[in-house]
Amino acid sequence: MRKMTKVNNLKRLFIIGLLVCTLLLGFILLSLICIISLPFIYDQIYGEKIIENTIIEVIGNESNPNEIALRVYLWEKSYFKSPYDYYSNTPKFLRKFGIYKIDGEYKVFIRHAPVSWIIHSRLANCEEYSRVFVYLLNKKGIKARFVHAPGEDHAWAEYYYNGIKIVFDPSNDGPVENTKKFAEGKHWSYVESVNIFNLNDRIDVSDEYIERGKLIVNVTKNGNALKDVTVIIYSTYLMKKDPKRYPAPRKVIWKVSNEKGIAEFYLGENEYVVDVQKCYLGIVCLKVQKDAKVSVDSDAVLHVDFSEARISTGPFFWVFIAAVCLITLLLVQKKIHNKGRNKI
Repeated sequence: MRKMTKVNNLKRLFIIGLLVCTLLLGFILLSLICIISLPFIYDQIYGEKIIENTIIEVIGNESNPNEIALRVYLWEKSYFKSPYDYYSNTPKFLRKFGIYKIDGEYKVFIRHAPVSWIIHSRLANCEEYSRVFVYLLNKKGIKARFVHAPGEDHAWAEYYYNGIKIVFDPSNDGPVENTKKFAEGKHWSYVESVNIFNLNDRIDVSDEYIERGKLIVNVTKNGNALKDVTVIIYSTYLMKKDPKRYPAPRKVIWKVSNEKGIAEFYLGENEYVVDVQKCYLGIVCLKVQKDAKVSVDSDAVLHVDFSEARISTGPFFWVFIAAVCLITLLLVQKKIHNKGRNKI
């Protein structure tokens, strides 16, 4: 009898632990979903009105592209606050969730949010400045594109006037006359121009800004070329320069190895971390990580033996764990309920 009671107690503890685990994971996931989805819900409800009012207030009836660019630039400078200016005022654990203490109030800064939300929140760094700038110019019929160096965390814009490309940095000094000089000392790895209305429309414009070298990643397994493996390049520059703000290398670009197991990259002179990985349903990945260095006008070859790959978690690992916990809990509860009915 005591043995049965002990077993039943253990079962109850297991169910309670499983329930707590499921509720905790569910709460975290639900909170993240709410935070991430809020700007998009706001955009659906108020987006058009926010953009329309901003264009009327900032641009008015102006039609000259250069004058419009200048007006948007000056408005952004006076309108937005950078959350990173309040970096030291905010506890580290809050910064991880994009929460910053600004002028005595805690505000949520959400990256990659719709333009209407950026305008509503009044919080912006270089990416948000550039996206708002590009969006408003396009709304006035001016062809404009978002430009960034993803590995070194800077973004700016370009627009066209009478067929001439004009480079513009809304978060800093505005018009850029010399792109090579603009890039000096910034150690950019790769620069691309993006159509914000079609994210598949991306153009490599690195040669307008930087000198590059070539990195050839050769992936094999047991001596045989391995195709269809994802090769991701990360820049270590900011991590070494400012480890508190950038504790990990930043993603630059990725490609898939070809039939010969080769993935080629043209990159600025920097030190890089190369992740070679193959993921299964986004839950579990096999991964090999190597260091590489690229110099201008030279070829660097990195040999990767995928037989050295180790298991790591994929982007959907914790979603999968939460689902397993929930299903297990439901099955256990169903079993207990059935046992109770059988006793009756």
